[in-house]
Amino acid sequence: MWKPANSLHWQRDAVCADPQNKHLVDLFYSKNSTEKNMAKNMCFSCPVRKDCLQWALEHREIWGVWGGKDEIELRRTLSVAYNGEETRRNRPPNCPYCVARPSKLETSIEKLPPGGRWTRAKVVTCTECGFAWRSRSSANAVEKYKAEKESRKNSKD
Repeated sequence: MWKPANSLHWQRDAVCADPQNKHLVDLFYSKNSTEKNMAKNMCFSCPVRKDCLQWALEHREIWGVWGGKDEIELRRTLSVAYNGEETRRNRPPNCPYCVARPSKLETSIEKLPPGGRWTRAKVVTCTECGFAWRSRSSANAVEKYKAEKESRKNSKD
């Protein structure tokens, strides 16, 4: 079940927040692919990887490594360009957590906690691992993928 990523309390348990790893923080924003991979590897041993990835997706963090995904992977999942604008990609997103195919992603509209500008949000949930994130652009890409798949199926009949 989806819960909004409204808190950063998970950060205190992050591997990258450990004082002994403080010297490695720059790896998360490096342009060097080897250094980015070192940061991603650190993420895969982190107990709060899922929370970090959800936070990045829901807050449109499109720079750096978050939850084991670099900026290219985050933008692909969100279906946004380098400047954050929604864009149509040639392929829909896979689950950013378990890499399940788009056919395993479901969209829904969820009520948001009171007190904000919006009362509802589009949420994408992976039926394989249960990972869920709020993103209108991701949900739109998944819905378009499913509609095109259904259209192709109907045209064959």
